[in-house]
Amino acid sequence: MRNSLRIGLIGCSSLVYNFVYDCTKHLPITLSAICDPDEQNRIRFAQRYHVPRIYTDYTEMLDQESLDAVISFPDEIDMHFMIVKACMESGVHVLTERPVCLTAEETKELLELQKKTNCHVMQRLNKRYTPAYIMAKEIMQKEEFGELTMYLAKYQASTYESEHAFIYKHIIHHLDLARYLMGELTLTHVDVKRVDPTRIGFNVSFVNESGAIGLLQSGSLQDGTYPMEQVEITGVGQLISIDNIRSVEYRRSGGVRKAGKVDALYEMNDTLKWSLNNGHMSNFSYIGFENLFYHFIHRIWEEDSPTPDLADAVKTMELVETLCAMIAMDSNAVVVK
Repeated sequence: MRNSLRIGLIGCSSLVYNFVYDCTKHLPITLSAICDPDEQNRIRFAQRYHVPRIYTDYTEMLDQESLDAVISFPDEIDMHFMIVKACMESGVHVLTERPVCLTAEETKELLELQKKTNCHVMQRLNKRYTPAYIMAKEIMQKEEFGELTMYLAKYQASTYESEHAFIYKHIIHHLDLARYLMGELTLTHVDVKRVDPTRIGFNVSFVNESGAIGLLQSGSLQDGTYPMEQVEITGVGQLISIDNIRSVEYRRSGGVRKAGKVDALYEMNDTLKWSLNNGHMSNFSYIGFENLFYHFIHRIWEEDSPTPDLADAVKTMELVETLCAMIAMDSNAVVVK
């Protein structure tokens, strides 16, 4: 009986070389082959990780290698669909960079292919696997939190190569996270601020199925060296605040303290706070990659479907398409010259 999964890697960019692949180092996998059209990327990666076989064409790698799964991180997002489809047709499971496809129809096509091949696909939406958001989800399920009523999120980034790339590579994360925390969403309004083709801002309003309201602010108008994420989730009398994924505050109804009484901690009322230990030497990043890879590899090992799966990906992509349609119709978009 084998004690590891045979893995192929497609795409050896600086992100994969410097960070992504290291997040798999504690998993029961064997890197059998890599593929990248760029010679420098191939050589650099193969030398560091002692890869036995190297390819320039992913179809050749799939044909020549006996793989259990592929980790696919190509540079071009319009290649994701073709690569994932080829992997599934070769009987290989895939963890792919987001988005898995550029349309909901392509995602549905892969979902039908999954039924025929029994090959599973998971896209890299690591925010679902970030400890801070997992904690928030757990708190929201407590009876004391009450009904989910409001959701407020702000995500910023430095300049992006294009508005299209910003939506499909950046905002998709935030829409998917809102679905993970709030359930299914209906977008109700979008406001757009355009400074130039690389600097854009969006306010996206939505409601969930139970009537909770939400606002997502996302833009490429900030210097990326500053904190980039703030999320607040309101129940009834309770509030969860996540600051840049580094801390979580659960602000419960604290009650009113009166003079003359001991200011002891109110066991079921006072604020609870978690923050990561920056003084502790650790290679764990807290941005979700390690948990995501662990989940994918162990689900494949157990012959089970990883989540979010392709059915889930269809719903997120439908939200992205709705957002794009609303942006196209937005008469209030401002262009500053």
